[in-house]
Amino acid sequence: MNAENIDLLIRHELPAAAGGDRDAYGRIVAACQNTVTAVALAITHDVPASEDIAQEAFLSAWQHLKRLQNPASFLPWLRQITRNLARDHLRAARHRPLDGETAELAIALAADPAPTPAQKMIEDEREQAAAELISALPEDSRELLLLFYREGQSSQQVAALLGLSDAAVRKRLSRARQDLRE
Repeated sequence: MNAENIDLLIRHELPAAAGGDRDAYGRIVAACQNTVTAVALAITHDVPASEDIAQEAFLSAWQHLKRLQNPASFLPWLRQITRNLARDHLRAARHRPLDGETAELAIALAADPAPTPAQKMIEDEREQAAAELISALPEDSRELLLLFYREGQSSQQVAALLGLSDAAVRKRLSRARQDLRE
């Protein structure tokens, strides 16, 4: 339903709703529900909370409908009731301990291991520089470094893979790291 039709419906049904006609008010609620929920969602960023706030806003408007002087101001009035309830919800949520899924989500967001875009860019540049340095090494040194660092193999595992002694692998790793530093 577009805004023009909603306005027409409100003008038509509001006098009956103000007189206590629940069915008339129900039609107003049905027409305005998406708008009111969207206002609450924009403030709370929480779908279930926005739905609860919308219900509370409609109930509050119903209880105070006789105070409304101008039927044309119904929708702005209802949106303001919704904004106030949504802000009240946020204020109350600040002082309420988190539990269940909400707590898990908050912990996950706070401990988000994902790097920021700047960190990702720096990490990508370091990886590119490291790849260029490693590619400049002789093939046997490259192979050792990649098996040990990138594949996470121990020096004994690298030795077994390459048919070398553990001491030889550690010595070659030391030389390869020295070459990289230089």
